[in-house]
Amino acid sequence: MLRLQFRGVEIRRTGGAAGVAIRHGGVTLCIDALGLDRCDVLLYTHSHPDHFPGGVAGFYSPFGGRVVRPGEVLDLGPFRVAVTDAYNVTKLQGGRPIHPRGEGVGYVVDAGSVRLYHTGDTDLIKEMSSVGPVDILFVPIGGGSVMTPEEAAEAVMLLRPKITIPLHYAEKRQYVKFRDIAYPYTNIVALRSGI
Repeated sequence: MLRLQFRGVEIRRTGGAAGVAIRHGGVTLCIDALGLDRCDVLLYTHSHPDHFPGGVAGFYSPFGGRVVRPGEVLDLGPFRVAVTDAYNVTKLQGGRPIHPRGEGVGYVVDAGSVRLYHTGDTDLIKEMSSVGPVDILFVPIGGGSVMTPEEAAEAVMLLRPKITIPLHYAEKRQYVKFRDIAYPYTNIVALRSGI
């Protein structure tokens, strides 16, 4: 599927490991977008090259542009965006988290009556329990530096979103494993990049 329509909100992938575009009220908000030609508002979760293309101006992120931190709330046109924590606890490289606390974020986006949560590159962390009800969840499932399919399914069980869009995976078996565990708790939608 190339795009999803849900209660007046259109969602599509924008390339990269976790790029998504959310269109509402005539404005397109993009998170981790590598394809920028149809983005009015740009948010980035962290600076890894599969999330941030570099050479971009006028963006929000924890590392540059308009710097944001967990706990901040932004009013961006028809969107209200709450910045959340995103970090690794169990995914280490050289004894250090691959995504250390404070270097990455997630975003909860309210678009009219639709609440969307892009977790960013993260493990299943305690802060997720305070996000509240979610209509659409964007969650990484590929393991390695992000949640495994099993951990991502636990996030689904915790949040109980109506729809979940898995991100950040390279192999179909990861998607299938996640789908098979999480499906009783949410509707799984696999979006392909359209730009």
